This record gives sequence, structure tokens and C-alpha cells, in this order.
Amino acid sequence: MRVSVTVRLDQPITEAADRAARIEDLGFSGVWLADHYFHRDAAAALALMAARTERLVLGTAVVSPFLRHPALLASMAATLQEIAPGRFILGMGAGGYEFSSELGIAMKRPLRLTAEAVDIVRALATGRSEVVGETFSANGSQLRWTAPPSPLYLAARGPKMLQLAGRVADGVITHGLAPSHLQFVKDNLALGAAERTQGRSEVCLMLDAEIHPDRSTALAALRPRCVTMAAGSYAEELIGVYGLDAAEVQPVRATLRTGDRAAAAAQMTDTMAEAFGLAGPAEHVADGLQALADQGVDEVIVSLGGTDASEVDSQLTQLAKAVLR
Repeated sequence: MRVSVTVRLDQPITEAADRAARIEDLGFSGVWLADHYFHRDAAAALALMAARTERLVLGTAVVSPFLRHPALLASMAATLQEIAPGRFILGMGAGGYEFSSELGIAMKRPLRLTAEAVDIVRALATGRSEVVGETFSANGSQLRWTAPPSPLYLAARGPKMLQLAGRVADGVITHGLAPSHLQFVKDNLALGAAERTQGRSEVCLMLDAEIHPDRSTALAALRPRCVTMAAGSYAEELIGVYGLDAAEVQPVRATLRTGDRAAAAAQMTDTMAEAFGLAGPAEHVADGLQALADQGVDEVIVSLGGTDASEVDSQLTQLAKAVLR
């Protein structure tokens, strides 16, 4: 199983590129960046990281076709492949929490629009697009240079999006550590894969982690970080799939809907946090990652804690020593 990490773009991208070089030196497989309008530009950061590294795989986790039209995503992927041949993965998802609350973008028919975006990106990666969609179109469009196609991963949570990923994507980016959830993911990927003739969709699991010698301290730091994943907007039938108790989740969900994130975080239990993250000494986190590998996860994208650069580096170093041995 490949072990990769996230780098947050709440810092100057020159510093983020330095962090990527450090991550490569420590032996991690890759770096994945989220693409939010309110942070530094992910494409620019990836270009800098590509120039600063030699073997590190670089990916987006994730970009949305609403912020960057699928034709622009195809261009971005081809450009990054030109800078770092064979080292870029395009991770794509329908949207983020800020889309409806801040940008006035309604998430209508996310499954269909994601499929349209995939069709456009795939077509432009190999030639001419003739896609005319309900949300996205690229009709008679073509890039004016060529680059090897990038692997394309889809962010997915529900069964239909997981099945789409199994049918058309090279990988799926998802959250949830419970064995029941991992089986749910694999089952739905398999349903989608029944319609494809070659290749498979790898399972790429994102998780939060807090490394501290005292597990109680680590869990206290992890709980607020997992509020959105544990109590955010997702189908109620997934609560059990995540290994959670609806009686615990629903009150936190109700509080989160009021906008009081701090109050919701105070209601989080360790069980809810550990459904989406790992906390404790580095060896404990390493054991948790090994359990995921044993269940067939192909790659983990670990988002480490730390309140400043030195703490982040400390956690990275501890994780590398415990896992990449």
C-alpha cells in the first residue's frame, strides 16, 4: 500500500513546495492537494512541487469541474504531465461545502455532471471532444499539444458515484476506515467494473491523523477535525456503513446544521472520530494503516495534524519512521 500525505495550501506555495521536497526525502509515495478558491492555487503549487521533486507522485484531492471547466482540467493535467511525466493524477469531485453556501452553485445531478466531466477530460486527453452535456460541453474542442493521459480518480461516497468510479475511473478517493465501509466501497466498485473491459479502479482512502505519545491528547485533537466527515451531509443509510450509531451521530449533525461547528465538535465521540482518522503514538497509527493495507486499500492519503510548521514536520518524521521502515 502506498502512503501519501496532504499539504495544506494555507501557506505560501513556495513553502508548500519546500514541504513536498521534504516529504519526498522522507520516502512517502505522493502529495495530494485540495483545490479551494480560498487557499493558494493548487495548479500553481503542483507545478512548483513538480519542479522541486523527482519521483513524488502529485495529485489533486480533489478539483471540481465547477471551479475549473473540464476542458481546463484536461489542459491542467496535460501541462502537469509535461512538467512531471508520469507523476500526476487528476482527482476530481463534484464540489465542496463552500459551493452552495458561498458561491451560489447548486449541486444538481452530481452523478450526471461528473460523468460528463470525465467524458470531456478523457476525450481531450487523447484527441477531440464532441461532448454535449446537460451541464458541461466541449463540442469540437481539442488541445493544441499532446501529453500522455493522466490517471483519473473520482471522489465518491454514495453507491452510485462509487459505481461510476468503478466503471470509468482509475481510482476512487473516499473516506471511512470501518471494515464495513471498505467492503461497501469494494462491492460498489465491482458493480461498476462489470461494465468495463480493462483496468480497475484503485481504492485511495483519505484520513486524518494526529500523532502524539498520549492517545487521549491525540484523540482530543482529532475529534474536531472529523466533524464534517462524521456529521456532515450524507445519506443516513451510510451511518451504519461507517460503523457509527445513528443515535450518536444525529445530535451532532443537528448542531452542525445550525452553523455552530465548535459546539458540534464538543459533541464528537472518540468512536466517531476514529471512523475517519487515526490518533495516538506513531506506532499505533502505523498499525492502523497496516490494517487498511491488509483489507486491500491501494493507497492512503494522510492529513496530519500540527498547529505550526515544526509540529507538522515532527508528525511527518514520526510517521515516516514508523511506516516507511
